[in-house]
Amino acid sequence: MAHVSQLVALEEVHNCRDLGGMPAADGRVIRPHALLRSANLHRASVRDLATLRDMGLEHVLDLRTQQERDAERDRLLVSWSVTKLPIFDEASAFPLQWRGIVEHPGTFIMDLYTVMITSQTAVDQWTRMFQLLLDEPGCYLWHCTQGKDRTGVAAALIEAALGASPDDIRADYLETNKYMSSELPASLKRARKYLAPAVKVDLHQFVTAEPRDFDAMMAAAEPYGGLLGFVQDRLGVDDSKLAQLRDYYTVPVAD
Repeated sequence: MAHVSQLVALEEVHNCRDLGGMPAADGRVIRPHALLRSANLHRASVRDLATLRDMGLEHVLDLRTQQERDAERDRLLVSWSVTKLPIFDEASAFPLQWRGIVEHPGTFIMDLYTVMITSQTAVDQWTRMFQLLLDEPGCYLWHCTQGKDRTGVAAALIEAALGASPDDIRADYLETNKYMSSELPASLKRARKYLAPAVKVDLHQFVTAEPRDFDAMMAAAEPYGGLLGFVQDRLGVDDSKLAQLRDYYTVPVAD
């Protein structure tokens, strides 16, 4: 039986989950109320913000591009630190999105999972993410637009670093299908207005966490021996840093 993150019930924020309780290295579990993932906080209600505050949230990591942030600005508490970690290159993200949708309408999202492992921009931002977790331990929430792709890769990398099993990491990635919104991203809605009728875009890929997408990420990480190897070899999380992460973000199993 796979172990996955647990839903945080919010009114207006979709797909918010707590990694706490997932089995980790050395018979421990991920610390509850320390590592949260979600869709964007653009529509967060007053009660949603209070719920996150009461869970101890201190740091928000925004994985979106500037264009996405401007289109749907997060609602935040002034006490939270916010770090922008755009996983896709700010200058080329929109042109590449157009090109990808037109040239590869059926595999556009799947192809992004390779990019999120191989591109230098992504590597730099994932490196920053782990350094923040190390330098300022506390309660973090990271998000993109829907809490599916960039957010899912971030969760997979963190889970791997903390010693979660490959089966649990995969199951947790697919758990998104229970909780994410079926509404198309605003950027895709805009793009569809300008696409030629001959371009048949598979819209399902934008609102579904697909096994093939997860597999594309794993294939890209395979030269490093998998996600943990990628975190250590490519992102510079050496044994000492790994031990530091596990010391804070995992806890003994409660009796």
